[in-house]
Amino acid sequence: MSDSPTAFGRRPYAASLAAGLASSLLYTSIFVSFAFLIPVQLVYGRCGRKPGLAAAGISCLGIFSVQGGRLIASAIGNAGAAPVSAIEIAATFLPSLVLLGALAFMNAPLGRAWKPVYKAFAVSALCALAALPILIALESDASIAAYLEGCVATLLAPLKSAAGEGYDASALMAALDPKELVSTSITTLHSIYAALLFLLIGGSWRLGNRLSGIESQGREETVAIDELRMPYALIWAFLASWALVLATLALNAPAAISAVAWNCALTLSLAYAAQGLGIIVHLFKSWNMPKSMRVLIAVVAAMSLVTPLGLGLAASLPLFGVTEIWIPYRKPKGVGA
Repeated sequence: MSDSPTAFGRRPYAASLAAGLASSLLYTSIFVSFAFLIPVQLVYGRCGRKPGLAAAGISCLGIFSVQGGRLIASAIGNAGAAPVSAIEIAATFLPSLVLLGALAFMNAPLGRAWKPVYKAFAVSALCALAALPILIALESDASIAAYLEGCVATLLAPLKSAAGEGYDASALMAALDPKELVSTSITTLHSIYAALLFLLIGGSWRLGNRLSGIESQGREETVAIDELRMPYALIWAFLASWALVLATLALNAPAAISAVAWNCALTLSLAYAAQGLGIIVHLFKSWNMPKSMRVLIAVVAAMSLVTPLGLGLAASLPLFGVTEIWIPYRKPKGVGA
């Protein structure tokens, strides 16, 4: 990523300021915090590395200010309770810092010869290692578990009050037990968090670059989705990871080994899901499907993810991508290019 401020004329740092503030606003809004890296990456893609780093720094300052204020307000409001623990401070400030650092690495000259998917794997693995102490604390620290259970109970209170009485209401109450929900969520998170990091970092990098504008360096570095192909060698890692998952299930392996297997398998599956999506977009274009129709299909598909059918179709995307090794869905250039 160069430092040429081509996209915003002679004032690239004005874009850094706007993007940094937008990023911090997205992160602290909670509901759309998953999108907070995209404005920063857009500046990396359009203006270069230094304005991108400036945007990341402004975002970090904004996030720390808001999160720090919330932490201080919470400590004052619970003056009689236990003092804020080190793990709570780390959980408040480290995630945004680590993710912005990961995005900086994605745009760094270091490893420029690497394929983007390999850089995304590397930074996701490093972020997963950085997050591991927090995950362990979530499971072992009773005070954090109690805090999360309280948050879940508060969110579910309106639903429970509207449920009324009777057998159905009792069954609903049992299914929405905050302690059980928190425990299940933490256990599930252990098996998917590296894949979620890969999706967040790699997806933000790709989307920010594609939105950075025609002729921008970010756009040039990121191929269109219908041209996306995974390196041929990655198929062996994909097959090995799923073989390891099957082995852990068959042998009833320890939870730590099982979590590593699932994280590797799901992360690689996301990469091949992107290739599968690219094949579908390529086919739609080859059929001369209008762009409005493609957008409509994408919206309906996204909405259907909450249904079993939608989840089944989403799960088939990695298989679609993997099978391109044997089935030339996109004939002109072959596979593994």
